[in-house]
Amino acid sequence: MVNLTLDSLEDLPGRCRACVFWELSPLCAEAARDVGEPALEKEAWLSHTLLEWGGCGRIAYEGDEVAGYVTYASPKFVPRSMEFPSGPVSPDAALLMTAFVNPTYAGTGLGRQLVQTVAADVARRGIYAIETFGDAKGEARACLVPADFYRSVGFKTVRQDPRYPRLRLELRSALDRSVEAEESSVFNDSVEWFKLDDLELEQFFGEPTTGGHSRTDRPGPQRGGELFD
Repeated sequence: MVNLTLDSLEDLPGRCRACVFWELSPLCAEAARDVGEPALEKEAWLSHTLLEWGGCGRIAYEGDEVAGYVTYASPKFVPRSMEFPSGPVSPDAALLMTAFVNPTYAGTGLGRQLVQTVAADVARRGIYAIETFGDAKGEARACLVPADFYRSVGFKTVRQDPRYPRLRLELRSALDRSVEAEESSVFNDSVEWFKLDDLELEQFFGEPTTGGHSRTDRPGPQRGGELFD
């Protein structure tokens, strides 16, 4: 699993590579589709967010194939987050934007691992909550992950909406479960969080990851745009 960068951005599925649903406001996204180049807008967003906020995505590979990916950021970098009736995102939380899992890896646990990777990264920055907007209908090829998936990995609904509920995952309580968990939130800057093994990930969630495998070899899936464990 590697960081999402301007180089690795090119490995995203074509539809996702050119999608600016989260990165632009609805008006700007429509203009980009009509008269601009959405792929360039996505590059500009990623470059700006990496410089101003830091890492905002991870890509999981199985060999040379992209098994899945996830994107996240401070809500102030995500214009679309202000458009949901169940918003806005709480100021103390990072926003999990979207995730994709290649259908080939359905049922292998990559969905949970991607969420755990985000949790580890934002906790390292002193952020102890993740919020997201789930898709209550679970439509295929959507830019939002089904709300039921988020609930299955520990998110709780903080504001109901018939279509796009806002959900929250508290990380501080998980970290406070043990002294070891608290100590694990402070690592040397050289640590590569996307290479954490399952034992280290359990310190954030208090439960084993699937199958006892590392995240690099245990991916899990999505139907065209929605994430499933």
